[in-house]
Amino acid sequence: MRQIIITGGKQSGKSTLAAKLVHFLNIMNISISGILAIGLWHNDQRQGFDLVDIKSGERIPLAKRRINRNITAVTPFQFFDGGMVAGARALEVEYCRDSSIILVDEVGKLELQEKGWAPFLEPLTTITSAIHIWVVRESLVEKVRRKWNLQQTEVIHIGEHDSFDRLKTICLREHYAPRHLK
Repeated sequence: MRQIIITGGKQSGKSTLAAKLVHFLNIMNISISGILAIGLWHNDQRQGFDLVDIKSGERIPLAKRRINRNITAVTPFQFFDGGMVAGARALEVEYCRDSSIILVDEVGKLELQEKGWAPFLEPLTTITSAIHIWVVRESLVEKVRRKWNLQQTEVIHIGEHDSFDRLKTICLREHYAPRHLK
């Protein structure tokens, strides 16, 4: 499996970089599927997320910030059933099978605890013809690599001055490489 991890600190622009890549790949007419989590902001604080099914372009509310945070909660966000169902549909193997690139924004604490998008990640890795791009917070990269045995992963840090150019170059190189070299 060809794997790329986009990483950086909390609220560093990882999802923004991923969305920029999706836009570029659509212009290049390269098939891409998966999900984006678009942050919703108010007064410089993230209030929630919308989920975008990359293949269809459908955008649906995914989560909102909890008013009274339960200290036992894994995340300060409450997830909506409709957003989770849409994400599950966007990450189904049959839905993604014909795509050249599969992007998951993001793989984090929930997935490391077998929650969130975790049930879909292993099945998606069976699509070996696709380039897999996961958005992962910097502090979790090694845990994610170990859990899913991602040894040959290209890691692109959002703080690198040429991160978008590197990402584009890798995607184009891998997409256009002759099949026998993949």
